This record gives sequence, C-alpha cells and structure tokens, in this order.
Amino acid sequence: MFLNYFIVFLILLLLALTYHRLALKFKIVDKPNHRSSHVHTTVRGGGILFPFAVIFWWMAFDFQHTWMILGIVWVATISLLDDIYTISSRIRFAVQFLALSMAFYDLGVFAQINWIALPILYFISLAVINGINFMDGINGITGLYGLVFLGSVLAVDTYLGVFDQNLIRYEILAICVFLIFNLRKKALMFAGDIGSISLAYVMIYLLIQWYLYSGSWTVILFLLIYGLDSAITIFDRIRKGEKISEPHRSHLYQMLANQAGISHVNIALIYALLQLGINFGFFIYPRTTPGPFEGLGIIVITGVVYIAIKAFLLKKYSKVLG
Repeated sequence: MFLNYFIVFLILLLLALTYHRLALKFKIVDKPNHRSSHVHTTVRGGGILFPFAVIFWWMAFDFQHTWMILGIVWVATISLLDDIYTISSRIRFAVQFLALSMAFYDLGVFAQINWIALPILYFISLAVINGINFMDGINGITGLYGLVFLGSVLAVDTYLGVFDQNLIRYEILAICVFLIFNLRKKALMFAGDIGSISLAYVMIYLLIQWYLYSGSWTVILFLLIYGLDSAITIFDRIRKGEKISEPHRSHLYQMLANQAGISHVNIALIYALLQLGINFGFFIYPRTTPGPFEGLGIIVITGVVYIAIKAFLLKKYSKVLG
C-alpha cells in the first residue's frame, strides 16, 4: 500500500512540474495589483492536482462514486476556465449547482433529506465553495487548512468508520505536492479557482456524508475558522454597500499580512492550528460530535474573539486602511 501511495505522489509531482511549465508558456499567471496580498507574478491553477487526485482514486479503486467524480470534473473544468479567462458568475454558479446535485445524488441526499431542507443544504454548500475560494489569498493557507481538515477526518474515522480513507489519502498526497510549490515566501504556484473550489467540493462531500450518518449539523465546525472570516467579512461588505464579487483586502488574514506584516506562512499556520485545536478538542479527543447548544456556544465564543481581533486591527491601522 505504501508503494501505491508513493507512486501516486510521484505522478502528482510530475503533473505539477508539467503544469507549471505549461502555465508559464501560456501565461496562466496571477499578476499582483493593489488588492493583492502578493507582489510577484505567479503561476495560477496549481490546484489542478486536487481534482486529478480524486480521479486517480476513482481509477484505482473500481470506478466507484462515479456521480461524484462527474461533479468534480464539471466544477474543476469551469474553475480552470475561470482561471484562464473570465467566466460569468451566473455560469459558474450554475455549474457548481449541477456538480453539487451530482454529489448529492451519489450520497443519496435526495432520498434522505426533507425537500423543505434541501434548499438550505444547497445554499450552505454553495456558500462553503465560494467562501473557501475567497479565503485562498495568501501562500500556504489553502494547503495547510486542507491538510488539517482531511487529517482530522481520518482521525475521526477511527471511531466512525464512515469514510473511504483511500480517497482522503489521495487528496492529502495532492495537497502535499502542491505545498512544495506554494508553502514558501515566494510561491511558485497558487491553487487558483480550480484548486480552492475542487478542494471545497471534496470537503462538502465528506461533511454531508458525515451529516447523513450522525444527523448533527455541528460537523460544519470543521470549517469554523474559514467560515467566520468569510461570513463576517461578507456581511460587513454588504453592510457597507460593497460588491462582494469584487477583489478586496478585508479578510482578517489579509489584514494580518498586509497591515500587521505577518508572513504568509505564519498566518497560514495560525489558521490551520486554530482549526486543528477545535477539531481535536471537540471531535477527535472526546470521540463524539458536539451537540447543537455546544456547537452554538463554540461559534459565538470564537466569533466574539474574531471580531475583537479585527476591531483592534481596524483601529490600529485606520490611517493605512483609509
């Protein structure tokens, strides 16, 4: 089994090197602007490894869960096109909706979820996909956060026995290869939309699988740190009358990088370790899932701390922020 994983790692590494060269040749790059948190022109779309890892798993293990595979192919394709060109948000949302429908069908959601609750599930899933995409703005943050998520799912599966561990391990291998190019002061590749959205798709798939098994909405706490930074920032921008689809530097992680001057890698580590602490303290160590009232308490306390830190930074750097 180790040899199998090692071969997959080498194939993914070769794919990454090939894509890096092709992306430079065809100018699939991110050029920094006044809204960016980076200063160098960098290859975009390195997260192409994430959907490929899922497809490799599908090919290696009897072509199972084909509907989910079709979904990730759809969402990865439209995201890659958006990395290269500019695709209408309506088209992107439509394809994401289609891909989620395929994942839901694969999991048996339509037979198990009340039709009244189904729109809520679609809304949350679409919000997670685009929230994770919004959070992919500095070196290492998507990769490390993804490693914590998937590693925590593996740990939880020691007492649940629900997930396909090979799928999770293949995706972890893809993230490890990607981090070779991304977890550094001057990144060689960014994940791009294809990376962040494909990874989010896998996360949603696993969380819904877990939810269907446990019946507890608190499984979403596995994305709490990202969720708070994304949701609170979006609500604040809506309050100010800003278009949430436009680039900005309002996330807490962006303020820590751009105003506080903390290195990208250190911020990515902080976010990953905070989420790991939540996962370990409330899921892995007690070997159970928090109840609804405990879950609300965790969200409120973490949210208050987040707002306090952001308010402090806004006050301290008010002149810089204008």
